[in-house]
Amino acid sequence: MPFFQSADQRGFSIVEVLVVLILIGIVSVIIIGRSNIGRTDLLAQTEVVKSHIRFAQSRAMNSDRVWGIRCDDPGQVYWLFVDGSSEVSNRRKLPGEESDTVDLGIYNLTLTPTTLSFDDRGRPCSGDDGATPLAGDLSLTLSAGGAETTTIVVTRNTGFVP
Repeated sequence: MPFFQSADQRGFSIVEVLVVLILIGIVSVIIIGRSNIGRTDLLAQTEVVKSHIRFAQSRAMNSDRVWGIRCDDPGQVYWLFVDGSSEVSNRRKLPGEESDTVDLGIYNLTLTPTTLSFDDRGRPCSGDDGATPLAGDLSLTLSAGGAETTTIVVTRNTGFVP
């Protein structure tokens, strides 16, 4: 077996390797552009809002107090409240948050403005007081610039959030 290869056996030139790498790069940019990577903030914040709703429900079930979540009118800020009043003095910090409000505006997201409270049995109620159980399921919409949305459904009677 010869130590050197003959001239008629060739490998790939550096130009051919670069062309293939550039084509792979272009194809991967197109694939990434069509995937859900751009929706990461929307999907992640949807799960955060769901966990905050579940937290409010568990606090209400473990006490004789009304706990709830209120979202302001533009839909960019929401907070946890206690004692049937969403006033500033009754706000509480949600787990993992540094302040008593959660600002969705930093992610360019908006949430359906609403007040959702839970009675001591964990039933979802409309309004601050926790006295009026929901007549039907509550659908909250979290949207990213109005173009892409996800829906959070709070089931009446049970407060289940899938």
